Amino acid sequence: MPQYDLQEILRAGENSRIEFKSIAFHADSLAKEVVAFANMSGGEILIGVADDRTLEDADRSLEERVVNSCRNNIHPSIIPEITTMVVDQKNILRVVVDQGLHKPYKVKSTNKFYIRAGSVSIEPSTEELARLFQEGRQLHYEIAPVFPFSTKDFDMLRFREYVENQRGLSMEEEDSRNLLYNLQCIDEHDRVSVLGALFFAFNPGRWLPHSGLDINCFAGTETSADLIDYRSENCTVVQCIAHALEFVRQHSVVRATFDRLNGHRLETPDYGPFVVREVVVNAFMHRDWSIIGQRVRVNMFVDRLEIFSPGKLPNTLNLTRALSGISYYRNPIMAQMLKDYKMADRVGRGLQAVMRHHRTHSLRLPDFAAGENFFLVTLWRNGGLTPDA
Repeated sequence: MPQYDLQEILRAGENSRIEFKSIAFHADSLAKEVVAFANMSGGEILIGVADDRTLEDADRSLEERVVNSCRNNIHPSIIPEITTMVVDQKNILRVVVDQGLHKPYKVKSTNKFYIRAGSVSIEPSTEELARLFQEGRQLHYEIAPVFPFSTKDFDMLRFREYVENQRGLSMEEEDSRNLLYNLQCIDEHDRVSVLGALFFAFNPGRWLPHSGLDINCFAGTETSADLIDYRSENCTVVQCIAHALEFVRQHSVVRATFDRLNGHRLETPDYGPFVVREVVVNAFMHRDWSIIGQRVRVNMFVDRLEIFSPGKLPNTLNLTRALSGISYYRNPIMAQMLKDYKMADRVGRGLQAVMRHHRTHSLRLPDFAAGENFFLVTLWRNGGLTPDA
């Protein structure tokens, strides 16, 4: 790092990716900052910079202290990248912490987890900690318990229909609990899981307010335009998907054209039903159910359709890998259930099929935005073609 870069960092101060640390640091104090960075998006710790931003001289022996702190005071242990910079004839240790692959990390002595929030390291909330376990592949939030099992709240008729018609299993009354448990709709204490509530609760929103679906149709190209129609659905995942597909169908136009070669009549919908189904199903199947306060959202504009799903892409999956057919299921049991309902692609290549459809028909490719806490897909009306094209 050139000296002028460090001077600029010193002027700007600490932030979500930068931490200053005096040479008189305590091992657990350093471990706390390293843990917070590893549990988030990574960051840098500059050792030899006091809180008032004055420079100290970091002796090279401090490097061993840093390594020991990261190995012995953190679980799982971390090996950061450490380099020495000379600024104003003083040594500054630059400790680079990458985003961890084995989250969540914690400080051993206190058994506490930390995340970075702005310029400070804090303990995560219950929901944030659950997401860290998900990212570290140690927990699938879909099987977390939600409420005690009761036939007043759990639709056993719908569950029976799934077992017999979608799974091809017979269901006798005495086998119902075993089936509920084996399909992970309840746990060993007879508590209904997130998965069970989303698929079979009479009122999923009572237990999971962030379940359900918001659908809007606007008269313009922005959400500030007049609202033509809207729905707020509070029902099971399967019903929500069906409502979304029907809403898009109702507010779409099917245009009739004629093939120039053979004169056959062709009907071209604003949005291909197969494409809409794949994207909407993915929005539910891959969303992060530990994020409270956000629902799957479908917005229709005069020129496009946007499908919003809470939660970033899971683990090491990125947009390039997802579009190339590589998949990682944040909610593997939900994915299997949606496949059982014949709503999801059994091979896990739905996005590839969507892209292939657009290329084959010379349509404008969908846009994808993978944010820190959301995934947004934009489908262009009539494939981006003009109505007369």
